[in-house]
Amino acid sequence: MGIAQDLLAQANHLATYQALGPTQCDLRRAVSTAYYALFHLLVEDTGQRWQGGTKASEAGLQRALDHGPMRQVSMQFSTPNWTDWRGSVNVVPLQLRRVAGTFADLQEDRHIADYNNQEPWTNTEVQEILIGVALAFQDWHSIRTDPMAGNYLLAMLIGKRRQ
Repeated sequence: MGIAQDLLAQANHLATYQALGPTQCDLRRAVSTAYYALFHLLVEDTGQRWQGGTKASEAGLQRALDHGPMRQVSMQFSTPNWTDWRGSVNVVPLQLRRVAGTFADLQEDRHIADYNNQEPWTNTEVQEILIGVALAFQDWHSIRTDPMAGNYLLAMLIGKRRQ
């Protein structure tokens, strides 16, 4: 099991292990950990697509991904169409739109969980987030070899430099 799966399991554990119910700290960490689970799922796949490189170059490629641009690209791919680097309009498969939308939304949730202590979380809200991330994992596994998934990962890595 990769780090992404481990993090998703950890997020579920944090949200459910307290006999009397999870604390705000547990719920916040569950949201944050769920975000990092999805982040690492995408980062790992980006690194695995690297052909002919060493483990060090794969790790370097993974480190090149940045949260802000990943969110911006995810917002673009959460829509029905994406305009590529040549200006061609491409249809974004539904599963990829859901993964991208979940990533963008989850990054905002993580910021709230990590930095806004005035915003309380309910167990129900966190469970809905965790279900959404589990569905995003399923969607990603079903779409990850599609050429548009490759465009998504590449766009997160290099951005949209030309048209």
